[in-house]
Amino acid sequence: MTEEITYVIGHKNPDTDSICSAIAFTELKKAEGIKNVEAARAGDINPQTSFILDYFKVAPPTYLPNVFPQAQDIMSRNIITVEKKTPLIEVMEIFKNKNVRHIPVVNEDLIPDGVLTPMDMAYMNIAMLEEKVSRVVFTSLANIVATLDADIHVDLLGYSERNFSVYIGAMEEASFLKTLGEKDPRKCIVIVGDRVNIQHIAVQKKISLLIVTGGLYVCDDIKEDAKKNGVSIITSPYDSATTAQLVRLSAPAYKLCNKNFAQASPDDLVEDIKNRIANIESRGIAVIGEDKNILGIITKSDILKPSQKSLILVDHNEISHAVDGADTVEIKEVVDHHRIANFHTSRPITFTCEPVGSSSTLIAEKFMYKSLTIQKKVAGLLLAGVLSDTVILKSPTTTTRDIKIAEWLEEKSGINYITFGREIFNATSSIKNQGPYKVVNGDYKLFEIKGKKLGIGQVETIGFDEFYNEKDNLMKELAKIKDKKGLELSSLLITDIVKETSLLLTVGDNKIISNFDYPKIEDNVYELNNVLSRKKQVVPHLINLCNEIY
Repeated sequence: MTEEITYVIGHKNPDTDSICSAIAFTELKKAEGIKNVEAARAGDINPQTSFILDYFKVAPPTYLPNVFPQAQDIMSRNIITVEKKTPLIEVMEIFKNKNVRHIPVVNEDLIPDGVLTPMDMAYMNIAMLEEKVSRVVFTSLANIVATLDADIHVDLLGYSERNFSVYIGAMEEASFLKTLGEKDPRKCIVIVGDRVNIQHIAVQKKISLLIVTGGLYVCDDIKEDAKKNGVSIITSPYDSATTAQLVRLSAPAYKLCNKNFAQASPDDLVEDIKNRIANIESRGIAVIGEDKNILGIITKSDILKPSQKSLILVDHNEISHAVDGADTVEIKEVVDHHRIANFHTSRPITFTCEPVGSSSTLIAEKFMYKSLTIQKKVAGLLLAGVLSDTVILKSPTTTTRDIKIAEWLEEKSGINYITFGREIFNATSSIKNQGPYKVVNGDYKLFEIKGKKLGIGQVETIGFDEFYNEKDNLMKELAKIKDKKGLELSSLLITDIVKETSLLLTVGDNKIISNFDYPKIEDNVYELNNVLSRKKQVVPHLINLCNEIY
């Protein structure tokens, strides 16, 4: 089973505040002594955030397409394997002493040839009762010696494997000769006690292997004859009946293992594996890596294990905005500055949600109030998050707390926040360079009111000239999202951070659009004077409209 890990992660289509918050809060948790915590992201890095990460030479957080429990999260990693030529008796002992139900049979590179289960052993024992196969065993002298803990007197077989027919010489000479009949002696193993006459006959017939039982003495002339006739001789410490049974259990593991065993890859979803494991006889699935080597085993009991992934959400608290699968894992904490939506946990958690301009403000305050040492680059990232979400402290969402924390972060990072803010927006304000897909999808959020879904993105610019040049392409992209996600309204807020005003480009239900309180400039374009905040100024208006209309 993998070691438990907590991901600090922002919303889908992460903006600068989301990414910087995730990185900085991860560093805060580490400073508090929390282990196995990692910053993550639920989408691509937008150009503005990329510029900031490059500025501070910080790597992007780990990309998580989803956090659904996967095979690698629940598989048993400390698996017991056996090499291909391991005698079956050793496999049986492992089943007995280690209380396991699946033993992969592997080569030297841990690539499985098959899997053995107690049921496979049971089927083998039943097959031994059939007359046609009761005498036959595929094995080697080396395996027989290891299984019996035998003493070797003459070894002419070594490690070579073949099919043998096993006979017990507990009879008179005539009966023994009749039993051997026309059999090929080179394929025969004879098990006998101190019947010297039977030993002589077996050697003279040039059988393959003579096993003398009970640890009894083998005379020198029989050994000499054996060497001349190509017969190997060993002595077993057991009686003849036990020896015969153990010889059958000297067969190599790979000969009996199930080669058509169920397999999964490490990233297969547990939900899919649940359905598969219920329909396979062995009730076990081998997890196979890219190099075809075995990484673990999943049994029915493993399916019940809790996921080893947990989340800390930053800059959002709605499951619809969270990484896919967030509702299937434990959420340990939330740090956000948006509205509170429906949210359920199995136990009490720390839930920070306050009306400030950015999540970066809340995280910076935690560093400050807890007197934790903050690295310059972490302070710089948090400053970038504050400046981005508050549009250099000009947005109506800006509070006195944002202003104070920006000044504190300015001191800790050694960066002038006004100069830095202008540099951020100047470097990433080109609509044309980004292209319509990135402009619309880069910071696009979904909302649901009375069962109606709305989507609105936002992009900051310097002037609206580029917008008008790219308007038609942006409209097409908004229409694609509307159709793909089944939205009533698909919009883009274009904000001029210099003039501190915005335009709204929108497609969708005319019931909503016709009730806008915004001046219409041209088809699908509305003027929003003194509007900078999507969250505080636009979304509430859309919610109120939907509540009135539907």
